[in-house]
Amino acid sequence: MNKNPVLQKKFDEGYAKGFMKGSEYGRDQAVNFFADKFEGLESVPGIGSKTLRKIRNHLGEEYFRR
Repeated sequence: MNKNPVLQKKFDEGYAKGFMKGSEYGRDQAVNFFADKFEGLESVPGIGSKTLRKIRNHLGEEYFRR
């Protein structure tokens, strides 16, 4: 705890900004990880266009690169 309210306010603002940036980075990393894993899904035997469409609808389009 800081005794100076101005410094405490600036600290809190910086902490919140850093937390937002960190969570945004983590989310981007997760999306890229799953996009890499799902990239070759079309070539797997037994997974046709219907199944792939169901997977995309369930997980979300952001995990699949075009």
